[in-house]
Amino acid sequence: MVDDLGKEWFPSYGATEVNTPNIDTLVNISIKFNNVYSMPQCTPSRVALITGQYPYSNGWVNHYDVPRWGQGANFDADKNPSFAKALQQVGYKTCIAGKWQINDFRIEPNAMQKAGFDEFCMWTGYESGIAQSDKRYWDPYIFTKEGSKTYKGKFGPDLFSDFIINFMKENKENPFCVYYPMVLTHSPFVHTPREPEAKTKYEKHLALVRYTDFIIGKILDNLEKSGLSDNTYLVLTTDNGTSPSIIGKRNGKYVRGGKAYLTENGINAPF
Repeated sequence: MVDDLGKEWFPSYGATEVNTPNIDTLVNISIKFNNVYSMPQCTPSRVALITGQYPYSNGWVNHYDVPRWGQGANFDADKNPSFAKALQQVGYKTCIAGKWQINDFRIEPNAMQKAGFDEFCMWTGYESGIAQSDKRYWDPYIFTKEGSKTYKGKFGPDLFSDFIINFMKENKENPFCVYYPMVLTHSPFVHTPREPEAKTKYEKHLALVRYTDFIIGKILDNLEKSGLSDNTYLVLTTDNGTSPSIIGKRNGKYVRGGKAYLTENGINAPF
């Protein structure tokens, strides 16, 4: 699940400002849906996906950024269903890497296990009072079974995708489920290891989209080389539209990002 990216950045949906060859390859062997609806913001989309419930059922009717604001909100795995837990119960090994944002790991260090994940490698989300926890890209602040720490000089998306690939290699003899809520392409907009020259916000956004494609290609390549691609379902989607500060182009028309809006550019997601 890509973070903050609308259809105007997917060439398979008519985007023209960027090339995504690996995503295009995936689309060519997939079922592509034209009308799939997400929630307009991060946490409601995430909980809807994890639980299979609309916000009026699961309670996440707004963007509750738990590590940052608290607000008494947390994802309660005892009250809410979780697809990971359901799969665990029938023998699947489960893994998650990337962005969670619906529990504070300082308060609930066992939140990922309770939600049904055997293995995890998570950006903590911005934890109020811990400045370094703001980092998800360069020098990321990551929570694992060993606790939370900064990975100096590393690029977060590389650590998350390598963790997933290692999990798949170690569990290829078992049924497994990987949930990868990417930190890409959410702000802050930064340069990437493949495009260190990106300077402006728009150039950095483009670099993040291309890096998303690179990471997806890396995972697809590993599935192929491991002999798992013929026996694996892979779903690609996004949590909501692009940041309104970014303008893309789709089917010949300029499209402003619709994140946080109930218009089509905010909730009609690639899938």
